[in-house]
Amino acid sequence: MLARPCIVCAAPLESGGLADAIVGVGKVAAAMHTTQLLLTRRPSWLLLIGVCGAYAGSGLDVGALCVVGEEMLADEGVALADGFLDLATMGLGDIGPFAGDVERTAAVAAVLGVPVVRGATVSGCSGHDALALAIAGRSGAAVESMEGAAVFQVCAQLGVPVVQLRCVSNRAGDRARGGWDLRGSIARLHATLRTLASAQGWEGMR
Repeated sequence: MLARPCIVCAAPLESGGLADAIVGVGKVAAAMHTTQLLLTRRPSWLLLIGVCGAYAGSGLDVGALCVVGEEMLADEGVALADGFLDLATMGLGDIGPFAGDVERTAAVAAVLGVPVVRGATVSGCSGHDALALAIAGRSGAAVESMEGAAVFQVCAQLGVPVVQLRCVSNRAGDRARGGWDLRGSIARLHATLRTLASAQGWEGMR
């Protein structure tokens, strides 16, 4: 049985009144607000929820649920005409993978019956197929978001376990063929969170 976590999400529309805090969209906002949250509340563990894009070949389609077990910083570096140089290759920093809490991640995935995947955290989402393929190829990720790695890094630095639950809202790449269902994916995310809360006996979940 998992103790109730502090539940956070990036944007208000992802909360549905279920999240304890909104950490903001993008790496900078997510890192800043997560740091403030952990230093002031010091939760036993954090559950990051939200929607994501799924890369081709991931086996995930719109509406699919997943738990993100580790994250890569997928577009930190230099984009060249013939490829991409990441921070690690240039000796300027770590791009991951950054891991969530292994035991809690496995437990949440088991309760929900969903896969554990790798995520790519980006500053700009993949709006065309070539970019999506390139990011997926170099990161080995199944899904794409704008906050995961930042939250994972902050939690690791401050010693707070973290788990990330996502629902696929679109296929990454060409936006016209992304099969978007933001409203439906958010509804499924909220329903799944309530299922998890009920299974674990968490109080204060509407």
